[in-house]
Amino acid sequence: DLALISLTTPSVFIGDERVSTALANRINDDFAEAEKHYPGRIRWFTALPWQYPEAAIKELRRTRDRGAVGVATTTNISGKALTDPLFRPVWQAIQDMGVPVFIHPTTPYIDVSAMGMGEHGMANTVGFTADTSLCFMRMILDGFLDAFPRLDLIACHGGGTLPYLAGRMDQMWMKGSSTRKITNRPSSYLKKLWFDSIVYDQRTLNYLVDTVGADRVLYGSDYPFLIGDMVGVLDRVDHLPTAQAEAVRGGNAKRLFKF
Repeated sequence: DLALISLTTPSVFIGDERVSTALANRINDDFAEAEKHYPGRIRWFTALPWQYPEAAIKELRRTRDRGAVGVATTTNISGKALTDPLFRPVWQAIQDMGVPVFIHPTTPYIDVSAMGMGEHGMANTVGFTADTSLCFMRMILDGFLDAFPRLDLIACHGGGTLPYLAGRMDQMWMKGSSTRKITNRPSSYLKKLWFDSIVYDQRTLNYLVDTVGADRVLYGSDYPFLIGDMVGVLDRVDHLPTAQAEAVRGGNAKRLFKF
């Protein structure tokens, strides 16, 4: 079948502009060669040196021409929120180009050890899902999604805790009117986002589908991470009603990526 591959944390956010850009070039060229070597089996997301917007936009255009079907990035860029004004030109270029963006968590830019997440893998189980939730809540509540209404954003790991906290987010938005930057309920934006199916029990997957809609959930593997459960993910997707399972397994991706 067809796999969409991407670079995960820490992406290419290493070193100065020369190093970060050269690393992005090398990774993306390797992905392009993989697609060429396995035609019809591999497509890929481009990695960008976001810290350097001009270089990032140049690499976006270069790799789109080489076959990239989307962009992959992390929930923060070396401690900067994705809504930071520094990245606005990159987001504008992505929106203009009409390519989806897959957002994978990275370690929160707070000190995970100071928060007691340094043991038992909690930087992953709590830290990663918290950073995903913060990333997308910020995009919703800051009006970022209103500023970029044509972006297709994919929230990894079922959106972290975002679907589960939707009601609480709405309640806080209604009560805290002094900081309100959007006119619609925050939860209404969930159906504008995309979510992957990387959750670890059937009830959670069912809740995700019920909350955001089967038409907004994409198949995910989390390969090759230790915590990944490719067999379990597939089994849980296949236990959805047939039409929903077919949409999550590939139908939604075909529609999103125009395959």
